Amino acid sequence: MFVGSYTHAIDTKGRVNVPRKFLDHFRADDARVLFATQGLDGCVWLFLRDQFDAVVAQVRSSSLGSEEARAFSRRFFGSTRELDVDAAGRILLPKELKEFGGIGSEARFVGMDTRIELWAPARWEKQAGQHEANYEEHAKGIFRA
Repeated sequence: MFVGSYTHAIDTKGRVNVPRKFLDHFRADDARVLFATQGLDGCVWLFLRDQFDAVVAQVRSSSLGSEEARAFSRRFFGSTRELDVDAAGRILLPKELKEFGGIGSEARFVGMDTRIELWAPARWEKQAGQHEANYEEHAKGIFRA
């Protein structure tokens, strides 16, 4: 389970350190790969292979006859990149995903249970601020008796 949030600088080559707590989720026999794609609300989603496979299964289950499903699939698969985690625990963020997320010199990693969201810090603060006042109302909708 991915939890917590961490802000890391992006170096001049476009590399960023993945938080150590998140790297601990790789099993010893796993390839050190993250799947990155356009997320929702202006962030970039990062998945381990198993979690990415589960999301792909959901996308595949949608009807090919649905225009909405085809449009989503094109964007989802077309924007997905397989990112190798190097020996120093860094990933190289592709330019198009950095641009999509508005990510500049820093990136905010946010643990979201089965995925990681990658945010531009200012965009994250704005998003968090918009929903802060409604946190209890959102919780009531999720934790119904």
